[in-house]
Amino acid sequence: MQQFKTLMLREWMQHRRSWLILGLWSPVVVWALVYLVLLNGGIPQLNDAELPDTIKIASMVINMQSSCVFFLALIGVLLTIPGLPYRDKDDKSLAFWRSLPIDERAAVIAPVLMNGLLLPLMAIVSAIALNLLLSAPLWLASINIVQAKNLVLAFVGSSLQGLLTLLWFSPLVLLLALGNSVIRRWGMALVLIGGLLLQILLFQQTNHAPASKFVEIYFSGLFGVMEQAQLLDFLGAENINLPEQMTTLTRFVTNPAFAIALTVSALCLAALIWRRKTGQSA
Repeated sequence: MQQFKTLMLREWMQHRRSWLILGLWSPVVVWALVYLVLLNGGIPQLNDAELPDTIKIASMVINMQSSCVFFLALIGVLLTIPGLPYRDKDDKSLAFWRSLPIDERAAVIAPVLMNGLLLPLMAIVSAIALNLLLSAPLWLASINIVQAKNLVLAFVGSSLQGLLTLLWFSPLVLLLALGNSVIRRWGMALVLIGGLLLQILLFQQTNHAPASKFVEIYFSGLFGVMEQAQLLDFLGAENINLPEQMTTLTRFVTNPAFAIALTVSALCLAALIWRRKTGQSA
């Protein structure tokens, strides 16, 4: 366990700066600019009789900035995880890590867990929390009890949305990592092309729709989780039913496609561990 913690600490020390900038500093910079514009130009008139203009502004900025962090975190995962099988070889540290009595499973799982789940989730949750906190001067005076409860629910729901999206995203990035470990540079392209060709072949050979449309089912689930963006728009709209959206979001957990996605992720991790044990990848 101590070895696993040390490997995770290594990932934190190497990558914390970029994730902290994304999750902590980007909301601070955005809200500093927003307040600077509001102080210089005043509160814009949005012609909305139902809600104060300040609440509408806060809602729009929270949604835009949090969504930006959300998508940048996914891009960061996509750029990081496929390169892990050859990272130690590329930075000339492979001989050092090979000389240490490190368990191969920990050497593979720790970087994937940190870079594919914990660090991006930290950035997403931190950005949401900071956006809600920094926007408080705009909505605090007008908020009621119901909206205060919705604020807590929106924070929990959007954090859960980030976690589920990263879990849905994991089989794709791990398949790309596995392809990259087998055929470097070309492996990721072959995984994508192979998946599409397999779907076409199954569609022609079988009438079982779920088996022949696994690519469409996977991406419909992934985009379905990502589309629950209205969780953070509760301040600017009276008709958002957050409990209903939370229920819709949690249905993705009981979806059979989600279980299959997690199974594929586990199989990819096992394959990456086996390739490292046999010396075929770093």
